[in-house]
Amino acid sequence: MKNLFNSFIIFCSIAALNSCSTFHNSDKITYKETLSKGNYDWTTDHVHVGVRWQPFPGRPKNNAADATRPVISKDSSYAQFWINWQAAEPRIENTDYENNLSDYLKTIEKAVDVCIAKGLKVEFVHWHTPTWASTNGEGGSQRAKDGLYREFVMRIATYFKGRVHAYQLSHEANLEHMIKGGDINYLIEEIFIEGAKAIRKVYGDEPVLISTSGCSPCEACHPLRGLDGKGGAAVNDYYDKLIANKELMSLVDALNLNVTDHFDGYGNMDGNYLSSTWDNYDLVRDKLDAAGYYDKQILSSESWVVWDDGNNAFDVNGDGLKNEVDAYEKTLTILGKCLERGLNTVNLPWSDNSSAWSMGLTKRRDYNGRVKELNSDLVTSANDGGTDIITSKVILAGQDDTFKLMEPKHNVFTIDDYINPGDPNHLHYYIWKWYSQLSSGSDEVIRHATACEPKNHITVLGPAFTGVERYRISTFNRSKKSFTVLIYASAATGKIWTDLTIPARIQTGKYSNNGSSKIDFRGEGFADGAKFIATITTKNISKKDGSDLDKKVIKTNPEVVKDGKMKIRIPVLNKFTKIEFKLNSQ
Repeated sequence: MKNLFNSFIIFCSIAALNSCSTFHNSDKITYKETLSKGNYDWTTDHVHVGVRWQPFPGRPKNNAADATRPVISKDSSYAQFWINWQAAEPRIENTDYENNLSDYLKTIEKAVDVCIAKGLKVEFVHWHTPTWASTNGEGGSQRAKDGLYREFVMRIATYFKGRVHAYQLSHEANLEHMIKGGDINYLIEEIFIEGAKAIRKVYGDEPVLISTSGCSPCEACHPLRGLDGKGGAAVNDYYDKLIANKELMSLVDALNLNVTDHFDGYGNMDGNYLSSTWDNYDLVRDKLDAAGYYDKQILSSESWVVWDDGNNAFDVNGDGLKNEVDAYEKTLTILGKCLERGLNTVNLPWSDNSSAWSMGLTKRRDYNGRVKELNSDLVTSANDGGTDIITSKVILAGQDDTFKLMEPKHNVFTIDDYINPGDPNHLHYYIWKWYSQLSSGSDEVIRHATACEPKNHITVLGPAFTGVERYRISTFNRSKKSFTVLIYASAATGKIWTDLTIPARIQTGKYSNNGSSKIDFRGEGFADGAKFIATITTKNISKKDGSDLDKKVIKTNPEVVKDGKMKIRIPVLNKFTKIEFKLNSQ
């Protein structure tokens, strides 16, 4: 993702020229205040479907408008922020957060507080090094002087303690160009072990999730020094070396992987190791199991799906085009296969940006009308009656009311690439949104049953559950005391039935809810003899505009929990079906 990194540096350099005001006027939120909002401790048993949000320094109005969009304000349960050390502390003076907090961190802080106010969880991912901290005096993807990364993490964790709930210690650390001058020993000892120790020391008894780093799915890229082979072979060795380090594994809650359609998404890495993203999950899971680490989870690091016809896109449906329909189908498959396997977090970039690839769930909007004022050809009316849609990849260089338009150097999409130009969202947003029902916004949601797991199985039997692609995923909403099951069946016709059976309580799972988390959720749910009702929402999702097709909402008669199970008949099954189980209040 080298071009993305370069774009980000350009963006940060432009932003650094501007003074940055805040877009949220409240004082920072304390840990105790987050608890008073009905928040909860994030464990590896919790399920989160969210977004990667990168707010803009120098444009508080832009950030405020973005924060109100449904993808952040309603549909996500967590937000991931990339924390560029070079931008966070461009000068050594910026290590004094009380007196010289950088504009970059001020902007991040306000976005974090917006998420906290909405009840969302927050995760930080660290990358890059400032010039004053690097071993060679160059900023960016460089090795830091010994001990300085730990000090940076200590400062960040202390400042954001309680407001940030999870930390990933690095980004795509399997590649040489991400840590120039470093090697695998530096990564494990200085970044992972010392970084994890610093966060644990700061947080003390307060809960925090710590994970390592996802792996870039680049077969041709030079691997980090000390890794054997390249591409898939180097990724395989990377995970072996992490799992073999007992001190590291005692400090982290999870390892990470990239959830992506690029290279390993559809088999463009070395198939001896990685033939797909979900094979990457299986590879790591098998290694953890072999070492006896059933208590360690696998989390999503960077995740993306390319929606345009760029070089990194794939024509997965074989129609000769690379467009938003392919993104729809890629999102459906990748998220379905990973979530069903047991991945409990997933995020996608929330909006288009100026990177080399087009990966946003949503389109950028002309939030204050200035783009139309500067070039009316770059906007089109929005279907929802809100601010105009920006129709091309463009850089907004400057502050809210004075920015200028710059054309990115990378391949540029136009309105012709939009399948539905007036829709503020891209087509694959509607697939991501369907999966996001698992985590229900700010509600507390944990993993329930897992497909094909003995004694903890989601059983779907009947003629309607058919097709090449079929997924079953189940969660328990502790806030609403309800179970949610998502079923996808690619050949379902909406005309015939199937039966669904799930455990009525949280069972001991192989990975989730196995007693290893600080909170034991086992036994929660509905008791034998309790009456429940199920609301079935079954539909198809249009590949033209993301709208619901053939939607039916069916409520069952009250049924009784028997032998620890809930069983219902779904009279008709379309491709996309959500079932919500609640206790009968009558």
